[in-house]
Amino acid sequence: MHSEGGIPKRAAQLVLVAVLAWAAGAFYTLQLNPEVRYFKGTDQIKRAWAQKLTHEYGAKIVLCGGSSCEFSLDGERLLQRHGLPAVNLGRGAGFGASVLVQAALPAVRPGDTLVLALEPGLLTEPLEPPALGVQVSFALGHPEWVVAPRVGQAALPWPSALLALRPGAYHVFTLVGKLLRGRPLYRYKLSDMRPSGFNQTPVRLPITGPAGHTGRLVPEAHRLLADLRDWCRTNQVRLVYSLPWSYTPPSAVPGYQQLNARFLLQIIDYMPVLRDPRLGACTVLEWFADTGYHLNAEGSAQRTDELAEQLKQGRVWTRDELAQLAQGG
Repeated sequence: MHSEGGIPKRAAQLVLVAVLAWAAGAFYTLQLNPEVRYFKGTDQIKRAWAQKLTHEYGAKIVLCGGSSCEFSLDGERLLQRHGLPAVNLGRGAGFGASVLVQAALPAVRPGDTLVLALEPGLLTEPLEPPALGVQVSFALGHPEWVVAPRVGQAALPWPSALLALRPGAYHVFTLVGKLLRGRPLYRYKLSDMRPSGFNQTPVRLPITGPAGHTGRLVPEAHRLLADLRDWCRTNQVRLVYSLPWSYTPPSAVPGYQQLNARFLLQIIDYMPVLRDPRLGACTVLEWFADTGYHLNAEGSAQRTDELAEQLKQGRVWTRDELAQLAQGG
């Protein structure tokens, strides 16, 4: 049997079913998915603090990165103890480097300092936006973050972006498992987030480290960083990079610091790199919470205080220093 337009009725029915299935999946993802709903809630908290700082202080510090940023840098401590108004716009590393940057830019104003604290692994692997980054971008009403990014070229075509709105099989299976076992649908809670966008969790899990990466920027990362540098210059924004801390067993410190120095030698082509003598290697296991990137209250206080001094004193690495460290010197 054929429809009036000549399309087989059975085929038309299958197309309709496919469209309805996609629409149902997209509705679930954008409105009901616990992880996406959590990130929508955290976005409101972070945006409100950024607006408050702009209104009350004018210039501010914007902290941008993955969850290592969100769980390590305390904006209220920076303000109250160090006189540095700061908002933590760190989010899940699963957003991907490009989306993390695009999502931070709307909060940045002329005169601000943008502290880029992306995990090295986000810049040494392909930058195509992961499904979570696509889903949260659409949920926040900003599909342009993935289909027409302001900086960089990690763009998805519309069909690919729309298909990414479907919940994946892994998500479905883990969600069903949590429901059957009566476990929380998402590990983190909005109530744990501080007004400045800084996060802490009572969850404690075995910690391993250090966080691995190749040490070499992928081509898309070079373009992202170059475009971000140019955007900051045009908009009168100071741009610096801060290397996240990762738990590192003492025996692994020399090799990890050397790897990070090689990584920073490429970052310094685009922006100053804050001079953290740890070079991302933190050996104090007791400072970490549920991952080798997430600091607890004591660890985040230390990380925040050290960052404050680097910013206030303008301490940055020189190219010669990093080159020597990259050679194991």
